Amino acid sequence: MRLELKPRDLTRVGLAGAADPCLELACSVRLLGGEDGAFGWWRRGVRGRLPESFPVLRWLYCSGEVAEFLLPAGGDLAAGLASILETPPDRVRSALAGSPRATGLPPWAAALRSGDGAALSRLVQALREYFAAAIAPHWDTVRARVEADRRARVRALAEGGVDGLLATLRPMLRWDPPYLVTGVAGPETPRGTAGVLMVPVYFTAQPWIVPDTGPVRLAYPASAEDPRTRRGPHATPRALAALLGPTRAAAMTLVAAGCSTSDLATRLGVTPSAASKHMSVLRAAGLIASHRHRNTVRHSLTALGLALVEGASA
Repeated sequence: MRLELKPRDLTRVGLAGAADPCLELACSVRLLGGEDGAFGWWRRGVRGRLPESFPVLRWLYCSGEVAEFLLPAGGDLAAGLASILETPPDRVRSALAGSPRATGLPPWAAALRSGDGAALSRLVQALREYFAAAIAPHWDTVRARVEADRRARVRALAEGGVDGLLATLRPMLRWDPPYLVTGVAGPETPRGTAGVLMVPVYFTAQPWIVPDTGPVRLAYPASAEDPRTRRGPHATPRALAALLGPTRAAAMTLVAAGCSTSDLATRLGVTPSAASKHMSVLRAAGLIASHRHRNTVRHSLTALGLALVEGASA
């Protein structure tokens, strides 16, 4: 795909202010629904927790161009889901008119094609359930990674202008003025181009140009390091164990999939008290984040912790 950026578009290049939950949701469904082997640790951990409605989401997000009403821009999850729920029936019908038939899916999925209000409400419920199971346990990590990437791109923009900013997208995209070139199949220039909003996304392995009525949204993999510097050598599993100790290294790989303290204790074969102490050490080192969910404390990796685990599994 080639995205042509005319002079006026270059004056309208912006960066998203924070992680976009609806875009993270869409990209993560595409990760699970395709053949891409990226995020193997997350895919293995989440498959057993997916809601029964997930095949409907795979149908909507992985069967060609995603309907625009499913990709509300910015805001929080509640605002995005409210926007989807408020989509007029005629717009839903038009957006899904060219989608494949909902073969083998529940009746409410087929009813979506006619713009049925109850079916749209059921879809919003399915999206909420999926987000809670697949993304919410990692949301602290998502926000940390996106913010780290955003800071680096802002520095690149301040030091090198728009050219410098777009140059940081290599090797996933190439800035060859006036074109931004990706290796992803698609039209030469998506409709609706009126500038570009760059959106760093955690749950994606490749860039995705999302057409919109305003600026085109460019979703790209958020980097855990300064994109202007070269990636150093990866840590190996043995090196990770030598650095953290075998128990904490194992704990890091388990936390990567999202888990509670009691889950961790059971899978490591240690007492809950010992598991809690390991988490305290890793949290103090900035490798994990913890948050209370009802009566349990759940843990997820920070951007630094994720970089260590991904490097060890590369």
